Amino acid sequence: MKSYAEIAASPVLMVLVLAGLAFVAGLCVVFYRKTSKRALELGIPKETLDAVKKNTITLTIVPSISIVIGLFTLSTVIGTAWAWFRLSVVGAVTYELIAAQMATAALGFEEMTTAMGSDASTFAAIMLVMSIGIIFGNVFNLFAGKALVTTIKNAGTKQGGFGPIMNGCFMLALMGVMLPFQAIKGGVYIAVMLTSLAVAYLMNLLIKKTGATWLGNFTMAFTLIIGMASSLFWLKVF
Repeated sequence: MKSYAEIAASPVLMVLVLAGLAFVAGLCVVFYRKTSKRALELGIPKETLDAVKKNTITLTIVPSISIVIGLFTLSTVIGTAWAWFRLSVVGAVTYELIAAQMATAALGFEEMTTAMGSDASTFAAIMLVMSIGIIFGNVFNLFAGKALVTTIKNAGTKQGGFGPIMNGCFMLALMGVMLPFQAIKGGVYIAVMLTSLAVAYLMNLLIKKTGATWLGNFTMAFTLIIGMASSLFWLKVF
């Protein structure tokens, strides 16, 4: 049986990933052409469309900095191909690594780095968990996404902002599940987590004080960079 590392770096996996990314890129081109044509048919000035395109490019490239950083982190444990696919198509930096860690923990490994020395079945299990764990959100949105957004929007306007409060509660519930999973790993993990939280808080405070909303595009990038850099310091402390 092939090893974990052989599958993660497999040329076949890379070809399949590139095929998937090419398909998604093709869809983007098709949608771009169709929407541009339809906008002109509706009488929207070409100058307006050009301005929208420029803003869209900026708002696409800048937030992707944090995704690239996440790619470097994730590729060290699951390989470049699968990390690239996950973060390019349907995954998220905040989900993928946690899902992979949960999968390896369920298989009996204390750290993902130790799982890398096992056989291909471990990598297959990680791929399955990462894929199955996120697919239900897409399926749910396919059938109930529009109704959910409309309900939250109406609740926010009719009941004094209930919609945003409900979203905040969901995020707190998610943190309540995920944070203990990280905290039980030891002092370094807790310190890095608190450092990242402090950076995010300070970034949001700076945005609020200065009104520089564009900094919000860099919040996750700065949080990831400083959080990872702080781990070197906390390793010495603990």
